[in-house]
Amino acid sequence: MACCAVPLPQSLVPRERHFRVPKMMTNFVPVFSYGMGVESTALLLRLLEEPSCRDFDIGELIVISAQTGDEWEDTGRDVERHILPRLRKHNVRYVQVGRGGHFERDGIFVLDDSRQPQRCMVAGHYKLSDELRAAGTVPQFGGEHRCSLKFKAFVIETWMNENIFDPVRHTFGYNAEEQARVAKSDTAIAGRARITFGFNADELTRVNKGKQYDRPDRVGHYPLVEWGWGRARCLAYIKEMIGVEWRKSACVQCPFAAVDGKLLARQREFPAQTAEAMILERLSLAMNPRGQLFKKQPLYQIVGDSGNVQATVQVALREATTPWALYRVRRMYHGKGKARRCVERLREFASKSAAFESVIERGQQENLRIREMHGLSYAYVREREQAYPTKEEYYVAALAVIDAKARHGMENFDARWQKMDDLYCGRDDLPLFSNTGE
Repeated sequence: MACCAVPLPQSLVPRERHFRVPKMMTNFVPVFSYGMGVESTALLLRLLEEPSCRDFDIGELIVISAQTGDEWEDTGRDVERHILPRLRKHNVRYVQVGRGGHFERDGIFVLDDSRQPQRCMVAGHYKLSDELRAAGTVPQFGGEHRCSLKFKAFVIETWMNENIFDPVRHTFGYNAEEQARVAKSDTAIAGRARITFGFNADELTRVNKGKQYDRPDRVGHYPLVEWGWGRARCLAYIKEMIGVEWRKSACVQCPFAAVDGKLLARQREFPAQTAEAMILERLSLAMNPRGQLFKKQPLYQIVGDSGNVQATVQVALREATTPWALYRVRRMYHGKGKARRCVERLREFASKSAAFESVIERGQQENLRIREMHGLSYAYVREREQAYPTKEEYYVAALAVIDAKARHGMENFDARWQKMDDLYCGRDDLPLFSNTGE
């Protein structure tokens, strides 16, 4: 039964939540972070089916998944068909959790906690796409992988902190690009954990980096490396055990996905999910003409070039049945990739055409430059310059789903915006940006 796992005072926590397993062969609680991908699926299958490869009783194992709400449908389908029956057979506890809301104070939401799980709860609770849609952005393909830290690492670590009170050996099925989570999980579980990572044998560089975090109360454990299993071996083992070509686990809007035949086939198989990702990208492009999903080519071009007509039609249908709005977008840059943004929703419209017309009218009234990009019209009050600091301002039409906001509030942004104008005029008596990473 689902329940919201908001932290409670210790005196109010039901005793049955204090999960303590009997120690048999070890002095830790074995917890497996099941990411539903290739490596983690192969590792979990072997833990379930081959007792000789584990040093604990299978009844002690806790399997936990953080559901972002945007996983491809076939991943959830395959988990339900092939993994959940084996968890039920061995009476293994499977916990599925999601983020409770935008803020950490919203806590986490327990989607399911059972030794007889029936469903893979890929729909999640508060979805990553909910957050991206309201912000008018997509995950960034450079820098820290914040979406993974926020919607996976935080959720799992919070559940563990609230529910397990014995030493933990925590097994991870990391993907190759998730090294940042090593440091995050190390910090979150410091002092009470021995960490086990699901790196495969092809990832020795990651293993060596992981060992940098070893200390007496935290020792990295790499079973796939010990077994000599690379990704190909993991795929072969899954095929041998359940007869399935296991696909990569990922959110539909993941910018790290390889744009290849497999991705295009998946997009054609699930046009509705592909359309959702395209809408997220279109919102992001409205808020930033450089905000495409993939680095080399925007998603809408990839989908169009692949002939995915169904996804394109579903995007058009959504745009035709959803209210639109005229937005004012301002952005201040104080370095490469360092900017603050303010979004204002000025007026809503019942149709896309009316919203687009409002951009043109605003441009004509204020004698602004109209630029056509990505199938959108941008009426520029000011375009950014090459030297920093600089700023840009424009009007654009987009679906009326993006929140009007500025970091630290509109008033704060307006004051700094004015200070930048003063700086251009030679008045630099006040700092334009603080030293707090704004």
